[in-house]
This record gives sequence, C-alpha cells and structure tokens, in this order.
Amino acid sequence: MSRFLDEDPGPEYDDVEDHLLDLEDPDEEPMPPPTRRRGSWLKNLLAVAISLGVLIGGGYFVVTKLTDGYLNLTTVRDYPGPGEEEVFVAIPEGATLTDIAEVLVEHDVVQSSRAFVNAARDTPQSSSIQPGTYRLLTKMSAAEAVTALLNHDNLVRDQVTVPEGWRNTQVVQRLSEATGIPAADFEAELANPVNLGLPTWAEGRTEGFLFPETYAFGADPTAAGLLSQMTGQFVQVTDEIGFVAKAEALGVSPFDAVTVASIIEKETRDPDYGPDIAQVLYNRLRAGMALQLDSTVIYAVNSPGTITTTDEERANESPYNTYVHQGLPPGAISNPGKNSLISAVNPTSGSYLYFVAVNPTTGETRFASTWEEHEVNVALFQQWCSDNPGQC
Repeated sequence: MSRFLDEDPGPEYDDVEDHLLDLEDPDEEPMPPPTRRRGSWLKNLLAVAISLGVLIGGGYFVVTKLTDGYLNLTTVRDYPGPGEEEVFVAIPEGATLTDIAEVLVEHDVVQSSRAFVNAARDTPQSSSIQPGTYRLLTKMSAAEAVTALLNHDNLVRDQVTVPEGWRNTQVVQRLSEATGIPAADFEAELANPVNLGLPTWAEGRTEGFLFPETYAFGADPTAAGLLSQMTGQFVQVTDEIGFVAKAEALGVSPFDAVTVASIIEKETRDPDYGPDIAQVLYNRLRAGMALQLDSTVIYAVNSPGTITTTDEERANESPYNTYVHQGLPPGAISNPGKNSLISAVNPTSGSYLYFVAVNPTTGETRFASTWEEHEVNVALFQQWCSDNPGQC
C-alpha cells in the first residue's frame, strides 16, 4: 500500500483558488502580471533568423549541387589537344562512328566516345573514314581526331602480318623482310628479352609469346619495338581470357599451358577441335603416356612443314621429340593464336586418349578413347593419304 494514503490530508478547501488565497499575505500588495524580457524576445528573433538562414542556405546548397550534377551529366569530356605520344590505331572493316569512337577511347586518342561522335557528325566527310591502321596521337581533341582520320597521309601502309602457328625463326624472317631490320637484331633481342615486356612466368622464353597479328610500324622501327608490340598483344589477350587463372585451376602452370596451346595450333586448323585436343593431351599426361605428336618432332628436326614424320625423325633425341621423351616438350613449338590459347585452358571433359585428322584438307578430326577405335580412325587417314599422293 502506498504511504501517501497514511498521511494527514490537512484542511479541506472548496477549491484550489481558496487554497491560494489563504497562502497570500493580506498586507502585501498584489504582484503585477509578469512581462516578457527583452532578452528573450531578441533570442527568439535570432532563432527565427538562423532558421531562415539554414533554409535559404541549404536550398542554395541543394540547388548548386543539382546544377553542378546536371552540368557534369551534360558536359562532354574532351581533351584540349593537340595530342602527345604517337600511337597506331586499327579501324576495322564496317566500323560505325560509335565503333570507331570506342577504339579511339581504348587507345586514349580521345577522352570520350560522345565527343568523337559529336565531332564526326558535325563533319559531313566523316562518313568516308576508311578502315585501316592510322598513325595518331594520344590525348587529341575529338575534332582533331576526326581530321586526322580523314587525312590519308595518316593511313599506315607500313605493316606486317604474322600468321598463327609460326615459330620464332619464321617470325624473325618475316619481320626482317618487312622492315629491312637485320634478322640478327631481332635474334639478339629474343636471346636477351629483358626489354620485351614478357610476363614473369614466361621464364625468359619467347617462343610462344610473339602473338600472331598484323602490326604497324613507323618510319624508324626497331627490333625491340616491334617485338614488344607482339609480346604486349600476347599479355593483353591472355589477360582478357583469364589465361593464368584458368591454367592454375587446371593444376597446370601458365607456361605449360602456352606449350599446350602451341601444340593445338599445329595440330588443327579448326578451333572447334581445340578443346577436345586439349582433353587428349591432359588425359595422356595424367596417365603417364607419351604424347607421341608428329608436330613436336617436326619442330625438333626443323622440318619444312609436312604432316607426318619418318622413323628416323621419330628417333631423334631432341627433348622436343614426344615419341622419345615423356611429358610436354620443354617449351612451345609455335606462336599460338587466341583460339588455341582459349582451348588450352578450357579442355572438354571425357576419356579421349587419341586423335587424328582423317581429312587434312578439311581439317576433320576424329577422337577415340581406346586403341581399337583409334586404329579405325587411322585407317581413314591412311586412305586419305593414298587418295592424295605427296601430301602426307
């Protein structure tokens, strides 16, 4: 029970007003009504002023930010020009203005696609931009880039194409013939590739790392400059396809995966067969079987390019001879293209242990899991050789 109910309630009053009257001193004059202090009035006025300031200032801040954001969205980013470093840019066949703009942004020629497209649309002649490789500058204004692409003097006619599957000796010969640079200069750079930008996992090797492509070169090309373009393209392509991570996920070093890709490049011309060939190679390696590939023997004996080998050639003691030595050869046997690189790190799953091109003209390839199945496929290949004398 609450203690308040046990206390004396004191005298009773009819109402609160009587109680208050009893408390007043009759001799004292009544107190005047309270008045508002001037200081309180000033404080209230100041609070109102501050509130209005916050509202007005905040509104200004919001409007300013919205305006800035709108300007950022509507302002087209463009370099002031005139440009900095020389760069070669390839414009593909059938490219739209947007396609061209994206290529230029990728090479840092222009700052934004919209700037180039706007400048091109303001120039009626832009519809006549031709495909090809152009000598341009990085950080050009969009208008200057359009003008440069319309100037045929900037079209590079000095270029060299390196086919897929060539070995380094063939690449050097082609580069030397196209540029006039002595083959010895290229060979010296390849022998000591510290200036070529190879990935660290290349182990200082260059076979397999000269990416096959068409390359443009200026008036005074150098061996190191051209080779660096090729290794740089290799790095770019392998980065794009996640080559290193995929190789490691397979339990294969990226260096060995390049070797596998180089074999695939020499064993088929049809990229659809690449993943199955990779399956065969990895299955044989895991089973401890010799690879027994004519392509590696052809590399070992530096054959001019036949598709079969002799008993004598298959007995060669070269470490690249996979009939004599088990496992992968010590390095790549060619410079593989993108499709072969993709196949090397994306093998199909299965039990294939054998493959043979039964029609080298079309590239048709048959796969088998048993020796008996493989013998049937080999018979088809031998029949093709019989029907095409001199081609095997």
